[in-house]
Amino acid sequence: MPVKPKIYSNEQIESLRKSYIDDKMSTTEISDNSEKLFGVKVSCGIIYKELIRHGIPVRSKSESVSIATPTLDPNIHHITEELVEWIDGFLLGDGCIDLRKNGNYMGARFSIESSKELWTKFSMSKFSMFGDCEIKERAKIDEKHPNQLYNSRTLTHPDIVHQAERWYYGPNQTKRVPPDVRVTPISILLWYLGDGSLTYIEDCNTYVVRFATCGFSVEDVENILMPKLTRLGLECSRDTSKNDIRICASSIGRFFDIIGRKSPISCYDHKFNIPEWVRLIRLSDIVQNDKQKWMAQYYYKSGQLECTKSPGGRMLLFTKDQANKLKDRLGIPH
Repeated sequence: MPVKPKIYSNEQIESLRKSYIDDKMSTTEISDNSEKLFGVKVSCGIIYKELIRHGIPVRSKSESVSIATPTLDPNIHHITEELVEWIDGFLLGDGCIDLRKNGNYMGARFSIESSKELWTKFSMSKFSMFGDCEIKERAKIDEKHPNQLYNSRTLTHPDIVHQAERWYYGPNQTKRVPPDVRVTPISILLWYLGDGSLTYIEDCNTYVVRFATCGFSVEDVENILMPKLTRLGLECSRDTSKNDIRICASSIGRFFDIIGRKSPISCYDHKFNIPEWVRLIRLSDIVQNDKQKWMAQYYYKSGQLECTKSPGGRMLLFTKDQANKLKDRLGIPH
């Protein structure tokens, strides 16, 4: 009894034709996605035979190579200051550059792999000038790799090679923070989405933002990143046990004023989920000495001071207008 072919229905044949002709997928790519396309796993050898059997014209070797290795015009440059801000935030977080050397040839691609499809797409969204940045699923899910991962990469271009030269050093191409790294609202947002976290500290009834900078050197963290964050008005410290950067609780409100109070992608809404009182100004960030602190507390207890108490009643908290009124009353310059 003859074996029934795996691709035989009109719907399957049309899916094969569209994938190979319209989408320009290779037989290997079609095989990797065959369960989605045809409802059954099909090897790339069978894919090739089915193309011939159904009269779908197969590509010549030169056409296949051309499609598999598309190129960009190396003489057209795309780098702008805005794009460098995005690149630096991308590379401070999850992103990387794949750098390849072969004799005098050097190629580089922006690349990322993440468990969040939305984040993968968002982080690569500014690199469309370097290729279509198609989001691909990791084909193999097994006991060793139980979670689906999504990856994307650009084509190679001299602009990306230049960025690799800023970020990767030495014969082992170690990732280092360049001294001219842009630490701006855009780059901090990308950095926070990619490698930042928001932690509630129950004992202090407050929140701390943490950046996972353990992959960078202590010198890069203390001499480059922290000073640039401080210049933006963000009080920060280094966790010596992990070499992570912590944005102190007193700067949480300022931090979200800088990057925005809502996540641009829904999968990271939880990183912006803090109560409104955390964004208010603490008394300790307004007064300059104990005498001023005692006077402010007296004004509050006697009903002469407008402010809010934190949950648990440990802290006096102020809006910007309330803080300015208190400063005027205490003779503190704005």
